[in-house]
Amino acid sequence: MKTILYILFSSILFMSSSLTAYAGRVPLIYSVDALPGEEGVEIQLLLYNNSERDMSITFPTSQMFDFTIKNEKGKVVYRYSVGKSFLQAFQTIELKRGGTKIWKERWDYVHGGKRVPKGDYTIEAVLMGEDMSGFSHPLRATAAFQIPEENPSFRNVKFREIKGVYTISGQARVSNGSFYYSVEDGHRVLISETLHKLNKEAPNWSEFAIVLKEVKGKSGQLILSLYERDDGDGKIIHPYVITMP
Repeated sequence: MKTILYILFSSILFMSSSLTAYAGRVPLIYSVDALPGEEGVEIQLLLYNNSERDMSITFPTSQMFDFTIKNEKGKVVYRYSVGKSFLQAFQTIELKRGGTKIWKERWDYVHGGKRVPKGDYTIEAVLMGEDMSGFSHPLRATAAFQIPEENPSFRNVKFREIKGVYTISGQARVSNGSFYYSVEDGHRVLISETLHKLNKEAPNWSEFAIVLKEVKGKSGQLILSLYERDDGDGKIIHPYVITMP
């Protein structure tokens, strides 16, 4: 009899703990990541369905999220929705059990027409929708990141890839009218240090273009490094790193 009572009591405890864990389960997980680069921060907003069922998330307008970026003093230096227009009609997304929805945006560090100073910044994101079947809590997420100091030698660097040929363009302001570049994939060097000459020297900004016709043996993303070398000791100065898929 004691054995039967013990088994019954243990079963009740197990069922109770299981129900408590399920009841406390967060149905939707909302997160934000900020990946700062030389001239802008890549922002990724992720919504994850952590429930045991498919979910329908509805939004009162075509705006599905908003976020603000603040400096160390708490001052807002960027708000995603400012200056944007949104369709005033309900929108719905279907999120399967265990599924995710990802939004990607970018901010170029500009506030009031000028680049903000280097330092610590915080992004605060909010989801603008709700679940048609009952979930209506506003979802919020935050992340911290650091904005680097503006590179004095390179700016407006962009790349384009067409059928395996990469074209890198931008502006450079270098003391000797030349700079170096190299390419690797995180494991090994694919293009060793190469000198690139310009038409002008600092303090002038000069347009440049580099064409990489073929990069052999890559495994993963390509990492392009632009840099100068000090006239005295030859050390690398003013490195500018960009990742190419």
